[in-house]
Amino acid sequence: MKVLEINVNAGYHDRENTPITLLIPKNEIGEGIEAAYLNDLDLNKNIPVQFEELEESYAFSWIIDRLEKNLSKKYILYINHGESDVGIDMKLIEKNGRIDILSGDFLITSYIFGGNIAKPYLYPLNAPKGISITEDGPKDHIHHRSLWTAHGDVNGVDIWSEHEGHGYIRHKVFLKRFSGKVFSEIVASNIWISSTGEKLLDEIRRIRIWNISTREWIIDYDVKLISNYTDIILGDTKEAGIISVRVAPTMTVKSGYGRITNSYGGINEEETWGKKAFWCDYTGYLGGEKYGIALFDYIGNPRSPTYWHARNYGLMTANIFGLKHFIKAKPGTGNLLIEKGLEKLFRYRIYIHRNDAVKAKVKEKYIDYIYPPKITYKIK
Repeated sequence: MKVLEINVNAGYHDRENTPITLLIPKNEIGEGIEAAYLNDLDLNKNIPVQFEELEESYAFSWIIDRLEKNLSKKYILYINHGESDVGIDMKLIEKNGRIDILSGDFLITSYIFGGNIAKPYLYPLNAPKGISITEDGPKDHIHHRSLWTAHGDVNGVDIWSEHEGHGYIRHKVFLKRFSGKVFSEIVASNIWISSTGEKLLDEIRRIRIWNISTREWIIDYDVKLISNYTDIILGDTKEAGIISVRVAPTMTVKSGYGRITNSYGGINEEETWGKKAFWCDYTGYLGGEKYGIALFDYIGNPRSPTYWHARNYGLMTANIFGLKHFIKAKPGTGNLLIEKGLEKLFRYRIYIHRNDAVKAKVKEKYIDYIYPPKITYKIK
């Protein structure tokens, strides 16, 4: 049994509903972990904590409810001292080629992977009131699949559209499915192939959905592309997005009620399409209330900050490739080479929120992602 004193410092930023993870080397724990619970000393109550065993450490994750800048919170972590049944359980339910991801009985989203689909994707992606913030396969662009990953020129193969002769991203196997009171996570192994079955890329996709009490969901979305078969060139095209979103029709700028905002203050397609930014947000109306979705580009990603393929009709994609379109560069300038045996990792965070980008504190949530609170601990 172990007891740890933990100190979390907010740093220079106010924090609210902020996910954090503490890694503790296994040799410091000195035993296997069967149970753990976390006491918030400021609130004098237990709060949900979730642990998992990694290769060389244990990871303990929880969500900070509120912490003002420059201040600290103290916790006591009890390992193998029993459990505390606080918080709402998340669930993963697999059926008919999809995994439903729920908080209690609330459906957050479904990961759709089975059948003869062109590519795996998330749909619906439900706002706090239970209406999807995204659209699946609109008539104007049937290949826009809610929230997805794709590229239109993979060694010349189109794995973006669903036109005749297009390629596919095929699900192979789940490497991990893990759920608790703090987050749910799925890790999928996929393969990118041509229409004739030629193997192009292997992919590892990690999707972690944090159990935010306000239902303003935070989702970490990582894509690792592995070139196991040949050298791969991801071509210079605007028809690509390692993370892509198509918002619901009532949310679009075209509807008259939507608004696109980026991290530099650009507004709508005129000031965000083909522009670099660390994040991009799309806000509009669902069921008469204002909601939005923001995509955060991690600062360690290739060519960060990314360019954005953001459209008034509802599309928003992180696209580092299409330089011949975005800045009128020489064709091929945006090509990205992944040599055989090498890989590229792309990391993103998704934030589903009420209100517009300012009231939802999108900028502050991005800071939470790239500059999280500082955690120190001492074993008693």
